[in-house]
Amino acid sequence: MNQFPHPIAQGMRDNGAMTTCVPVQFDNGVWETTVFFEVGGKKCREDRRLLRNTKSTIPVTVEADLVNHANGSVVMLRFEVATKQDDPLVGEVLLIPGLGGIQYDTLKHLTEQRQMRWYFGNATYQVIHSQQTELYNHERQGYADLLQEVVSHDAWLRLTGKYSATSAINEVVSNYAFR
Repeated sequence: MNQFPHPIAQGMRDNGAMTTCVPVQFDNGVWETTVFFEVGGKKCREDRRLLRNTKSTIPVTVEADLVNHANGSVVMLRFEVATKQDDPLVGEVLLIPGLGGIQYDTLKHLTEQRQMRWYFGNATYQVIHSQQTELYNHERQGYADLLQEVVSHDAWLRLTGKYSATSAINEVVSNYAFR
């Protein structure tokens, strides 16, 4: 892949996102959750240089947190890419699995797939580095447990008439400050 797929690049551009995590169908026909980082701008110049020049896999950390809001569950995936030892490249993605569709599928694939693909692109979404990292059994099980908790929490909210994905995501997003 030399360029981010057009729908992904367009979605990132339209939403002002520098990081996204979505299912992608590869040549073998299997859907996999994949991470895309747009590493443009002056502040990421050194990260781009390091990504372009590496021939090996860069260490990454994925953290998943669940916010059980009074109106719905929001999952935050935080990615840290060790481009620089004391200043990793960081991206966060918020998912609302209770909406179903791509939001649910993104998390569901993480419970099944054996690896995660990572694509890093410049400001025009040309791939400057890609890699795959293994997803271990305990990681897949952690995502499965998280998904089960989301399903249970959101089912209860639907039964009580309190489910509102919009309210839940708006509350979580209101805690973010633009940097």
